[in-house]
Amino acid sequence: MTLAGILLLGGFVLFAALMVARVLPTLLALPLMAGWIAFIAGVPFFGWLSEIVVKGSFRLSAPIVLVVFGSMFARVIQKTGISDTIIKKAAELSGDQPVAIASLMTAATAFIFLGMSGLGAIIMIGSIAIPIMTGAGIAAIDAVILILLGMLTGSALNFAGAATGIGIFGAEAVLRYLMPGAVVSVIITCAYIFINIPRGNHGAAPAFALVKSFILAILSVPGSLVSVAGKLFSSRKSSLMKKKEALPGAALITPILPLAVIGIINFTVGLGNAADGKVDPVSASVLGFVIASFYAAVLVRPSQVINLFTGAIVDGIRDVAGVIFLFMGIGMLVTATTQKAAIDILNPLFVAVMPNSFYGVLLLFTILAPAALYRGPFNMYGMGTGIAAILTSLHFLPASALYGMFSGVGYLQAIADPTNSQNTWLAGFAGVDATNVMKRILPYAWGACVLMMMFVAVLK
Repeated sequence: MTLAGILLLGGFVLFAALMVARVLPTLLALPLMAGWIAFIAGVPFFGWLSEIVVKGSFRLSAPIVLVVFGSMFARVIQKTGISDTIIKKAAELSGDQPVAIASLMTAATAFIFLGMSGLGAIIMIGSIAIPIMTGAGIAAIDAVILILLGMLTGSALNFAGAATGIGIFGAEAVLRYLMPGAVVSVIITCAYIFINIPRGNHGAAPAFALVKSFILAILSVPGSLVSVAGKLFSSRKSSLMKKKEALPGAALITPILPLAVIGIINFTVGLGNAADGKVDPVSASVLGFVIASFYAAVLVRPSQVINLFTGAIVDGIRDVAGVIFLFMGIGMLVTATTQKAAIDILNPLFVAVMPNSFYGVLLLFTILAPAALYRGPFNMYGMGTGIAAILTSLHFLPASALYGMFSGVGYLQAIADPTNSQNTWLAGFAGVDATNVMKRILPYAWGACVLMMMFVAVLK
């Protein structure tokens, strides 16, 4: 190992340790790490400034746009009361049976997270759903885990949530594992409910009621649109005292609309490179968010569409301001690691420690999956971003396979890591220890990792 390799690796470990110890936030650690790599690689100061800082900040421009529009959509769902209504509707349909309440609360959470993300959504859902579940006899720790599993399942199909993966591995790699990720999430969620939640003699009535409500919501779309048009063109003057109207049933399908738009585009035109006559997946997702936002605004607040959109855009950008800078830092790091001088230094290091075979790497990721916890080396919200960028730049494995592997270990980070803001808040709200939540959910998260690695072995 050369002196440059030792210095580069030492700096990487130092920054990682500072992140794990929470001395240095990831927002600052990633740009600093990029600067250190550029310095060791001998990149001139002004070259670092123009190529890595400035151009690197724009490297993830498409994911940044995706996150902004996704956050806008999340705010529309929140401001229109759609997410709140979905949770309460699920509670009404489930009755007082623990397993029915657990299933429907988890399903409602997943449905909401098709369009929402972040701690704000968790607080909104958890503050409603946890008291409902614990009141039905479900243990507080299980209620917390069910919210996390619902978040995991919905986020698996939320394209905006995969923005980091898109920036590092590419949109096609993310699309390849979108459905497998959702399947794995559903499997472990069902397994957790089956093993841990007591069952009653409720039969399948709540499930049928949920399906019936969803079908009725879809069938009510034309009627709701006609009703809205009638209100817009009505000559009646509005009074100062307005009666609060019930949310149209057709509005409840809003969270799934972005996914539907992506599916329609994929079926009719195809998702892929625009040069090949297809539609870029990020562009399709942005269109889906805009259409779904407009649909919700017109149905729920037809006379306030412009104000609703304006407020959602401003609040949405405020919600993801930190994420935007994080993506800029990731772009700097990716750009730094793809410099030829940096690759020449890094390649011998990783060749020396990584297994020679594809299945060897797959097994290494599976065994070391807990390294995604506590902002560890596989954590994509910590030092894992740097490792992912470096491994991708070396081209020793297909980018899609690497994304699948990081997605697999990501299950542990997403729902088991006690340093996550959502885990901390949910545990505190429910009065349980976040570490105990980790211990209880860890076998399921690791099982999800194994299942995803099986998909990677098949799809690679």
